[in-house]
Amino acid sequence: MAGFIRKRLWMRIGATALVALLPVSAAVLSGCQTIENMAPSQTLVRVIDASYNAPAVDVKVGATAIATNVGAATITNYAFLPPEETTAYVYPTGTTTATASAQGNFLVSQQHSVFITDSGATYTATVLTDQAIVPPAGYFSIRFLQQAIHAGAVDIYLVPSSGTLADSKPLLTDVTPQSIEAYVNAMAGTYSIVVTPTGVITTPFTSTPIAFVAGQVRTALIMDAQLTTHPPVTVVMGDDLN
Repeated sequence: MAGFIRKRLWMRIGATALVALLPVSAAVLSGCQTIENMAPSQTLVRVIDASYNAPAVDVKVGATAIATNVGAATITNYAFLPPEETTAYVYPTGTTTATASAQGNFLVSQQHSVFITDSGATYTATVLTDQAIVPPAGYFSIRFLQQAIHAGAVDIYLVPSSGTLADSKPLLTDVTPQSIEAYVNAMAGTYSIVVTPTGVITTPFTSTPIAFVAGQVRTALIMDAQLTTHPPVTVVMGDDLN
């Protein structure tokens, strides 16, 4: 796909990689990408598809295609583009009539996501501004996009490898569906991400720890699993920076 800095690498980590007590475990999909060597005259734009209603789609920013044949629960790699104020267009794959669009001001050295979500029986697009600067020394930054409609409001924990859910405080509480949370800084380390119904803690699964390195910036997309109840939630991790 033209304009992508690296071939997208997806890794499915088993149901214990992210513990989702809804009331069962969840799967994690992780996209690996390093953002580096961005020219000062460029902007970066990617696609986050969080729509249950949309078919496979192609996305253009202005006249430039940045993604093709994208489906739900996907975070693409960034495309390098010239900065401009323009419109992002979403097309059903292989068609030429846009079914959703969003105006954006894609500035020099900024990073943005074209975020596709549901609106009633159809879908819409918005432009998100992604964090393009490193977090404070010793920290990583993470943002959660809560699009798990059937799961309802959730609490989100980062449980350190040396700790337990019972000893942990939620990083975010009462995160309702269709919420776009701000980036949160946390100390670099190895954590399990735990998602529970708001206010409810049951016996947790033992998760595979996830190493978060200082200087990293991540976006986590939470969606309902479409075909299974085990797990009930799908989580896609996008690499924003480092």
